[in-house]
Parts: sequence; structure tokens; C-alpha cells
Amino acid sequence: MKSFYIILMSLIISSTIFSQKNSKKPNSYALSFGIAGNFSLDEFNGDIAVKKIIDNTHQLRLFLSPRILTKNDKMYSFNSNNNITVTQDNEIRNYSIGVGADYLWTLITSEDINMFGGTGLVFTYGNNNFKVTSKSKSTSNVNDNNKFINETNNPFTNIGIRGTLGVEWKVTDKIGIHSEYLFTGSYNWSKSEIKSSRNDIDNPTKTRTASGISLSSGVLFGISIYF
Repeated sequence: MKSFYIILMSLIISSTIFSQKNSKKPNSYALSFGIAGNFSLDEFNGDIAVKKIIDNTHQLRLFLSPRILTKNDKMYSFNSNNNITVTQDNEIRNYSIGVGADYLWTLITSEDINMFGGTGLVFTYGNNNFKVTSKSKSTSNVNDNNKFINETNNPFTNIGIRGTLGVEWKVTDKIGIHSEYLFTGSYNWSKSEIKSSRNDIDNPTKTRTASGISLSSGVLFGISIYF
């Protein structure tokens, strides 16, 4: 009888420890990384987000959206009538950073696949810089050599409301792969400064302001790590 009690207690303790090790702890948060369809080596276009799992069907997502575009190209042309060679350098330096929050809810669930929708707010600040340097060189007349520089600097801000519709596949309990369609309506404001010069002599700077409402859409692919 004593041996029976010892074996019974051992089984109870072992089963308790085993159940604690294998019980699934509900996920409370998720860290997400996403890239847009036009992501490339010279254009970073992605999202970083943290999701708070409210319950099985509702989530709150805080996101950061950095955008960087750098591009350089050069063009050559030759005018045989006056023997002038023109070289043009184009430089693009654009960046922006967006922050916002989405409220997401599950629409349809089928095994490990969830369809979700949501809406949220986004605020973005950025700057677009475009510089053109043009040089003309004459092989017959040195006085026809010229250098022109035109540069536009355009800081901007916008605030908008966006909606999302997506699908997530839970590969495991801790990892999910998702794709979502984003649609954003926003109010934009910008102030441009246009600088120009000829042969290192500056022209007066021109300033322009603009504002308006814009609509945009895009597709985002990403992965979420739940913990």
C-alpha cells in the first residue's frame, strides 16, 4: 500500500509538471515587419509595428513607416550644329517618417488563416529634394561653356485616415505571415524652395506653398512574431 501511494504521488507530480510545460500561454503582443511592393535597393519602403492582442478578434497596432529614396542618373547629348556637349546630372533625395495607430478586428477565421480589417490614423513628415546640374561645353568656343544648377527642396506634412483589409496565415503559434491592402485619404501641406544659379551666380530663391487632399493605396507584405 505504501508503494501504491508513492507511485500515485509520483504520477500526480509528473503530470502536473508536464501539463505546465506544455500549456500554451496566450499571446499578448506581436512585433511586425512589412515591406511594400516597390521595395528596392535604392528605395526603402516598409513598416515596423507593435500589436497589442486585446482578445481573439481585436488588436491595437502602433506603427512606424520610414520611407527613403535615393537616385542618381546622368544624361549626355551632343549638338552637331554648334559643337556643344551637354551633361546633365539628376539627384533625388527623398525621405519621410510616418507614425500612427490602427484598430484591427478579425472578419473571418478558417483554421490557421484569418481575414482582418481595420481603420486608423497616420501622421507623416518628410522632405523631397531634387537637384539638376547641367553643364554645356563647346569644342569651338570657350565662351559658350556654361553651368546651370536647379534645386527644389520640398518639406511636407500630412495627416490622414486609412483603412486596411488583409489576410494572415499563422505558420505556428508564434509566427504569422500576412498581406494587406491599405487605402489612405490625407490632407497634405508643403512649402517648396526653388534655387537656381548660372555659372555660380545665384538667382533669387522662389518659394511656393501648396495644400490639398490626396488618396493613395498600396499593398504590404510582412511577418509577425507573437510573444
